[in-house]
Amino acid sequence: MTTQLPPSIGSYEDLQTMLDYDRALPLNIEETDIEHRDGVSIHDVSYASPANRTIKAFWVAPPAEGPFAGVIFVHPAPGDRSTFLDESVMLAKKGAASLLMDAPWAQGEAWGRTLGQPEGDRKAFTQIAIDIRRAVDVIVSRPDVDANRIGYVGHSFGALFGGVLSGVEKRIKAYVLMAGTGSFTDLLALNMPFLQGLALEEYRRVMSLIDPIYYVRHAAPAALFFQFGLQDKAFPRERVVEYAEAGSEPKLVKWYNADHFLDDEARDDRIEWLGRQLGPG
Repeated sequence: MTTQLPPSIGSYEDLQTMLDYDRALPLNIEETDIEHRDGVSIHDVSYASPANRTIKAFWVAPPAEGPFAGVIFVHPAPGDRSTFLDESVMLAKKGAASLLMDAPWAQGEAWGRTLGQPEGDRKAFTQIAIDIRRAVDVIVSRPDVDANRIGYVGHSFGALFGGVLSGVEKRIKAYVLMAGTGSFTDLLALNMPFLQGLALEEYRRVMSLIDPIYYVRHAAPAALFFQFGLQDKAFPRERVVEYAEAGSEPKLVKWYNADHFLDDEARDDRIEWLGRQLGPG
């Protein structure tokens, strides 16, 4: 894969416009429940997507007064908003708040069955990226969050969308991209064996307009932290290396003796790295 823009796109600015949306739309934030864990508060919340749907999330807040750093977590598949809950509680004890959203793939096979048509998938993935940008709106709307200290953690699917956001969402200061690749086709082909030959190439061509490898090289001045597992068999090694190499500076790339889901060492590293990037407290 090359990081040159697809021939159907005239400039990077053309790609950016695909991810524009109206920030003035109401967020309609609602809270339905709250749990306390070792002083940390876990709020069951939802917010409105620009596509007129409701997105469920957890808001995890430290046992102190703000303003806090804020971190957005986007889980892998399989997974849901609870995937990073323990990690967000650890962050809260160190003084950072987190928003953990339910991505569409939290629906599992039901969502997977909606995929397979390139034009429809590209439109859907563009909207998902916008919905994640909307999570930034939710965080910065809170008076207990420092809008200048926003981070992002994405795993697998979440790492691909994080790469897309890094090129357009300049309110985020630091991105952790775990076990990702630069092409949505690489990820989806794992679960869609019917995509072969010419059908695969056509799918890749259409989806390329939203592929993170074209966005992540425009992440600066945000910092990037790529985390990969040496035992990860999900994507070809050359694809993930290419993704990391495409990322703009400043960046850190680290490999772990782990599989696709990484390990506690990787967790501890990203917590420490986020602390350095987002500042004390």
